[in-house]
Amino acid sequence: MNDLLSSLRANSMLLANASSNVANLNTPNYKSITTTLTSDTAGAPEAATSRTTTHGALIDRSTCSSNVELPQEFCDMMRARRGYESALCAISTREDMFNDLMSVLTDPE
Repeated sequence: MNDLLSSLRANSMLLANASSNVANLNTPNYKSITTTLTSDTAGAPEAATSRTTTHGALIDRSTCSSNVELPQEFCDMMRARRGYESALCAISTREDMFNDLMSVLTDPE
């Protein structure tokens, strides 16, 4: 169950960072947040974030546009959605299995 909760947390972070990047698309000098989904030593999913170092297009001498790539952010949002759906499906299936097991163990017949 901890792996499933870790998956929900990791996908939540992926979605939050992608949303933040989209919200700051038109913010001058904004550098996007990159989120990488990995697994820890026990195999549980986790998210690692970092701020990119590249600049956007030069607007004037001291200002750059943001370096947010909208297609990448939408892909990350879709990936986070699929991750949520997968984890929730696994949680639901696990609950159904436990309910079936409990009904078999408590049924006197």
